[in-house]
Amino acid sequence: MRGIIGHIWLPGFYSSVEMRTNESVSNGAVFAIVKGHRILDISPEARRKGIRPGMTWQQAYIVCPELVRIEYTPERYSGFADTIWEMCAKYSPAVEPLDEIEAFIELSFCPNITSALDELSRDVKGFIGALPSYGIARSKLVARILSGVLPEARTERFLRLTEHMISSEGKSIGAKVVTGGEEEFLKPLPVNLLWPLDEDVLSYLCRLGVGSIGELQRMGQSVLVDMLGEAGYVIYQYSLGMDYSQVSAVFPQNGVTFSKAFDSPVSDWHALSAITSEGASHLMEHQDLAYMAVRRVEIALKCDNGHTVSCKKHLVKPVGMYGGLQRLCGHLLNEIFVTGHLHAPVEAVSISVYGSSPKKTGGQIDMLFPSRFSPYRVQASDEVMDEVICKVRERFGPGTVFPGREWKLTRRDKLFLASEGYIYEEGKRIASCCNGR
Repeated sequence: MRGIIGHIWLPGFYSSVEMRTNESVSNGAVFAIVKGHRILDISPEARRKGIRPGMTWQQAYIVCPELVRIEYTPERYSGFADTIWEMCAKYSPAVEPLDEIEAFIELSFCPNITSALDELSRDVKGFIGALPSYGIARSKLVARILSGVLPEARTERFLRLTEHMISSEGKSIGAKVVTGGEEEFLKPLPVNLLWPLDEDVLSYLCRLGVGSIGELQRMGQSVLVDMLGEAGYVIYQYSLGMDYSQVSAVFPQNGVTFSKAFDSPVSDWHALSAITSEGASHLMEHQDLAYMAVRRVEIALKCDNGHTVSCKKHLVKPVGMYGGLQRLCGHLLNEIFVTGHLHAPVEAVSISVYGSSPKKTGGQIDMLFPSRFSPYRVQASDEVMDEVICKVRERFGPGTVFPGREWKLTRRDKLFLASEGYIYEEGKRIASCCNGR
């Protein structure tokens, strides 16, 4: 574990944005932001009436019938979040968002961490009206747990193992684990707080009867390896607070953008999907993105009515350029169509990609790759493919390797695929190639 890593959490972010931008709600309104069927965030007045994030809408409505429902829309909040991460980038060379309300910050080079975070807190409060919460540790794992540690865990023991950072106004702005106290700090906490692990792993540990992180520590490395294979080693390391992954610099932003304007407006999903796939292919060829792992992707559609519809995705675990970029672009385009925000034909498309070198992402990739429990198994396969493709292109030219969608079919190819039971879209490019038998 190297360096000092901070985790910033923005409690009340969504409700603060709504109160500043939504004319239908005031400072005294009782409202909740709903994502799917769950409460994502609530106003202070809703909290006083007994509403809590995580409730279903039905549960919340029974408790408080006058509760106003506001649907979660990513475009409404992403701009505010990006502005806050840019603020963070003034104090750190590397800021890595997880979503709109969470990010990791590299603080190793900050001369006075407390004063820097105090100043950042004032900037954030002035912007959205809410204060952030910080957790400081030698690893991402512990820093994230610390910033949102359970209220019931804040005991005398917690105070003994942590150092509180006090602002210039005399208020606590966050906590820092005492160096060497990570193992003791994690011991009483529930095992489901080991967030880098897959849900499959956590549910498996629960079925084994493991309730706390301290129980994992007592089981020991050898027992966990015998039970879970190579994943057991990683789980044991996590239980001690050991996480060697580093902060990847998504902010300050340094990315590459592909854009294309149409001769005439387009509204057909298939046509837009083909264009986004073409854009992803162009970005794959960009030399600045060679050997890069994707951390953030944004698609923007400019409509002929003057409005722009966008959708973006921050990734907790990066994916490879070649293995993951097209999947991400397709997912974001589908999200725009499914949410119904596209109300007019599209004049132009742009795709922006921000990333980091896979070699800097950490995560014990090689070791975990064979294991079904690996939280990095998809990332590992993507990065291996990326490296191979980059080397092939360096030696034989940029046009020697391309995605399967761009394979131009001859008549002989089509006859062969049909004889083998494969399904393909009639035309020049493969849309899908799946065995039909």
